[in-house]
Amino acid sequence: MKYILILLLFSILLACSEANSKTIVTYATGVEGDARTQYEYNLLKLALDKTLAEYGEYELVIRPGDTTPSYSRLRVEAEDNEYTNMVYKDSVSNDLVNKLLAIEFPVDLGASGYRVGLTSQENKLKLSNIRNKENVIQLKMIQGRGWLDGDILRSQGFKVIEGRYIEGLFFMAANKRGDLFPLGAHELKREWDKYKYIDGLAYDTNLCIYYPLPKFFFTNPENVKLGQRIEQGLKQSYESGELIELWKSYFLEKIQFANLKERRLFKFKNPMIDKVGTDYEQYILDPQKL
Repeated sequence: MKYILILLLFSILLACSEANSKTIVTYATGVEGDARTQYEYNLLKLALDKTLAEYGEYELVIRPGDTTPSYSRLRVEAEDNEYTNMVYKDSVSNDLVNKLLAIEFPVDLGASGYRVGLTSQENKLKLSNIRNKENVIQLKMIQGRGWLDGDILRSQGFKVIEGRYIEGLFFMAANKRGDLFPLGAHELKREWDKYKYIDGLAYDTNLCIYYPLPKFFFTNPENVKLGQRIEQGLKQSYESGELIELWKSYFLEKIQFANLKERRLFKFKNPMIDKVGTDYEQYILDPQKL
């Protein structure tokens, strides 16, 4: 009887030890809605699942809080190591990779770099007549105040017209305050469906402006092992095809709506990432071939 009790106690202690050995990973997002339905959440989960054999069990939890934080807030929280193994997605910049641990894999497979835009009914004709890069640079671009894209566009010679509030940007496009309000190709359908009620608003079908705009997962620099695990899991998922299938389930219909194959493509540089390595580029999909 004593021997049985000892075995029972040992089993309980072992079970507790195994439970406590789980790696807690905190997923954080600046996007409203149920985090568990988001592409980034499910991509992170896929990467963690692919590496169970090498790294062990994990528990993926959602950052606590009743409100959706801004990305500037998430950057501060990651830098301060405020939550256990916090991971979030952000646009890559030289400054950010110096402050945080970047997991150098393009989360959206480069979809954000393909920019298509909203405009006014009157400006659609103007945009349809553009044939060369010199003409493109003459366009006035609408952007939100403080957005990274605004800095990129200015660096390439564009004039940028900024607005303070997101909804106001759509009215600016409809009222010809600028020529084009560029969005990621995967964002066009969502924003058009949401704001097409605005009188005079239209979406351009002629142009696509491309500049590298990778989105990486970021975490605190102390979380080296976690960073290695996620990167390994992402690459294994890509090689197995599971990552691309997940990407298609979220992005393919939206990319097809943007109809990139029929647009004139003009490429520009992104000097905000000139100190970032280029290994991630092998995972950039060409949505024009989808």
